[in-house]
Amino acid sequence: MAGRRAPTAVVLAMVICGLVLAASLTGAAVLRVRNSSGHTMPGPTSDTAVTTGNACKREPCQTLATATVGGTVVELVADSGAASGRLHIGVPGATRQIIEATITDMGVTLSQDSLQCVPAAVSACLIRGVGDKGTAGQIVVGRSDKWSPLGRAFVSRAGLLSLAPVLGDSAPEVIAVQWDCARGEDCARRPVYAQVFGLGGQEVGCTRAFARVDLLPGWPNIAPAAASLRDCP
Repeated sequence: MAGRRAPTAVVLAMVICGLVLAASLTGAAVLRVRNSSGHTMPGPTSDTAVTTGNACKREPCQTLATATVGGTVVELVADSGAASGRLHIGVPGATRQIIEATITDMGVTLSQDSLQCVPAAVSACLIRGVGDKGTAGQIVVGRSDKWSPLGRAFVSRAGLLSLAPVLGDSAPEVIAVQWDCARGEDCARRPVYAQVFGLGGQEVGCTRAFARVDLLPGWPNIAPAAASLRDCP
């Protein structure tokens, strides 16, 4: 609904505010993501940290994915079992930041598809992993060599979590695909809808339900139009 969509300027201001506050957080904030029955799911509880040190927690380390945002190189490095990971972020020739992938505390496993970055006025990278209850992800935002993790967890019970510009080009939004079914039901053959969040965790709105995931707007790069969003179930 139109009343629920935050103007682009407001979203940008909220994201920038998150950049300023993230460094002072003592623990990861929790985004409790709504499913269609109204129940919630907690995010990770470990600290979101910016560190320096070894490439990964347990060697041997492996580079799962690499992205470039402007002149900044972003690498997702994991241990041999991909049960923990870190982002290495930096401009070539400069000191790199190392940011922990806290979503692995939710029991998800990282893969070569676990990193997506979108350049914008406020650029964002999504770290995502797959677990028993769907796909969970966390956001890291920044400009050039100044990057900060946001301590929110996003969950897609239908297993599809991504970034896409919905409200404008100042910052991307988080798209989480959800089953349109109640908790405890067999959701495999149920309709799906796309739930849209701002980077800071505020819910923007949801699409209507579609019979199959490949009917979602923009599939496979899901990007619903802002005007099509409505109140979430």
